[in-house]
Parts: sequence; C-alpha cells; structure tokens
Amino acid sequence: MAALALLPLAMAGCRGYKPADPPEQPIAFYHNVHAGDNKIPCAYCHYTADRSPDAGIPSVQLCVGCHVPGSSAPTALRGQAQLAFPKVKDNGRDSAWYKEGQKLVNYWKNGQGIPWVRIHKIPEHAKFPHYTHVNAGLQCQTCHGPVQEMKEMYQFSSLRMGWCIDCHRGEMPLSPQEEASVRQRSSFIQRISALRQAGGDTRALQERFPNQRASTDCMVCHY
Repeated sequence: MAALALLPLAMAGCRGYKPADPPEQPIAFYHNVHAGDNKIPCAYCHYTADRSPDAGIPSVQLCVGCHVPGSSAPTALRGQAQLAFPKVKDNGRDSAWYKEGQKLVNYWKNGQGIPWVRIHKIPEHAKFPHYTHVNAGLQCQTCHGPVQEMKEMYQFSSLRMGWCIDCHRGEMPLSPQEEASVRQRSSFIQRISALRQAGGDTRALQERFPNQRASTDCMVCHY
C-alpha cells in the first residue's frame, strides 16, 4: 500500500484535475469491502497486472469462486447456483447485499460476463504497460488512489501526459519503498549509470532533472 500521506501531494501534481463522479455499474462492487475490510490483494482480481499491458478485468467465474459454493461444478449445474451468504431481510425487503449478489448469480447462470463500465482509459495513441510499472515496484494506489477506501471506484488521477511526465522526471512523490525499488529496477537509470561509468557525459540530464526515474522519449509511451 502506498503511503496515504503522499496522496494529497499526488493530487497536487494533477494540475487542476477534478475526478468525475463514478459511473453506475451493473453490480455494486465495493472496493472498500474487498480491498479494505477483507484485505484482498489487488492482484487476486486483476491477476495479469504484473505480466500484461492490461491489469485485466476479473471474470464472472473468478467472482463466483468466492460468492457461490460449488461454482467449479459442471456447467449443467449452473442453474442451481446460490449465494454463499443467506437471504437477509431489511425492513421486509431483500437486503442490498443479497440483491446485488443475486445479480452476480444470474450472470453466472446465464453464462454471461459482467458488463462492467470502464473507468480508466488513456487515448488510443498512448500505451501504459501495467507490467513494467508493477514490476518496477509501484503500488496500485500510486495511480489509482486509495482504492481500499473507495465504496465506488472512480478515476483518481488525471492520466494526462503531464502527469505521467512528472512521475518519469521524478517530480511526483513516491513512498520511500517505491522510490528505492524504482531506483534499483529502472532500465533508464541503469542505462544512464552505465553510460556515466563508460565515460559518457550525463551532466546536462542530471542538472535539469536530477531525480529522473524513467525515460521521457516519445517512443516510450507512443510506440
């Protein structure tokens, strides 16, 4: 988890960005319950983040693996699927938890994926490979905000080019643990270090952006 004390500073680097209201989703999925209360690691649901350009959206099968007992049974038995938690009444009506969970069961019974509404998206001409950032040691919260506190997920950071550049140049604060990891794993820092050791002149770069963590070459994000 990225240090929450750094989050206001990260917001300050968004240059006037104001998060939009979260979109309505087909199922009320509370990140604060899953990632916060139950402490489920982000990578359990977004399991391709460390090896793919995309973090991945969890399949309905992954969801029912927790919420529906016996979900690994043959497809023919899907019609008998039931929620793991009981049907609880709230003032004579089905509880909100049960109603939202039943939506999941219905998607599973019908063999349908959940049509989640996408929240984070950068322009098609830009690329953000999740795996390079995750493997460099960055925490999910650094870009996505305190997801463990969010009832409804929203876009915390601007994802604008200037915001990315600020981080690559070392002008956006990271937690001490992230900074140390990036300094150790960054291919850019390794190349500059090798160039300097070989007698190359790196003074211009170091004088202008002494804390630069990653390349700002156009081809890095627009390849």
